[in-house]
This record gives sequence, structure tokens and C-alpha cells, in this order.
Amino acid sequence: MTTPTPGTAAAPAPESATDRVAAARARILSAVVACLDELGYADTSIAKVQARAGVSRGALTHHFPSKEDLMAAAAERLLDAALEPARRRDPRPAREQIIDAWRRIVNTPEGRAFVEILVAARTDAALGARILPRLAAWEARVGAAVAQIFRTPEGDAARVWAICRTFLRGLVIHERFVADPAELNAMVARFADIVAPHLQPAAPEEAP
Repeated sequence: MTTPTPGTAAAPAPESATDRVAAARARILSAVVACLDELGYADTSIAKVQARAGVSRGALTHHFPSKEDLMAAAAERLLDAALEPARRRDPRPAREQIIDAWRRIVNTPEGRAFVEILVAARTDAALGARILPRLAAWEARVGAAVAQIFRTPEGDAARVWAICRTFLRGLVIHERFVADPAELNAMVARFADIVAPHLQPAAPEEAP
């Protein structure tokens, strides 16, 4: 084994083929998110994603042969990222968590890109069929996590939290009707005031 010369840094380990593939896919999917956020679903094309990612057409289509493949993979990535907060038991009150969900998850390039995919999947049957099973599985996992964090008198904390997510995603579309973006934050705060009293912390023994 070669010993590095004193005072010099060891050469970095060569990047494996698996690492290169993962890096290329991540770069492409980041470009998809940026295009969806800035251009919308209709104007996001393979050519524009390719230019944004800085990869060749062949490299892009090798990983994602069609726009549908790009969208399905992007949805998968965004769902995984959005699930992370639900994996840990957040001790903060519901009001803070609702406002934080808007600021850090929904009203972000990733959150807005996801709304573009959801709206497109409503009328694009092929895309809808691709992502529907994943959406249903994600909803079940989030619902189970929420039931460990909150309780409601009616025992439907997961449903109430789903209503929260629906409202927040709807604000992404409602933005076109609002002249002052600060109004959206005010609407989120008011919504949180209304809903938070229905979501009380679940005692550890109440968690399923």
C-alpha cells in the first residue's frame, strides 16, 4: 500500500460506476424539479431538462426514456423527501407544524413541482396510473405517522392532517389570485389557528 507523502492529502477514491449513475440521475431529477417550478408541466420537456442538467440527450434518455418516466421518478423522489418529517415524532404544537409544512415543504421549488405533477396526473391517465399506487402507499405511511403524533376527539387525526396538506397545496395554485405573496402566509397562519385546536398531542400510550 502506498503511504501518502507527509503534508499532502491522499488522493480521493475513484468514483464507482454506481456512484456516477446515482449522481447523473440526481442531477437530472433536480433539473426536472427546477423546470417544473419555473416553467410548469406543459413547458417542461426532455430537451429543457437536458439543457438544465447539462447532460447529453443519450445520457438522459438512458435513465429516463420519456417525459412520463421523468415525472414518475421525480414524484418518487419528492415523496421520499416529504416523508422524512413524518418519520420523526415532532413535539411542536400543531399550529407550528402546519406553518412549517407550508414554508419548508409545500411553498418550495420541490413542493410546487410536486403540485405540477399532481395536477398533470389528474388528466394524464398514463402518468396517473404510474404514480397512483405510490401516492396511496405514501398516504398510508403518513397517516400512520400522524396518528402517533396527534389525536382528535373523533379519532381521525390522519384525515385532519390530510385536509391540511390539501389546503396548503391548493394555495400553490391560489397564488395566481393573490397580488401580495405575504397574503398567502397570512392565510396559512389563519388556517393553522382554525385547525390546530382539533389536533392535540397524542400521549405515548395512545399511539398505535
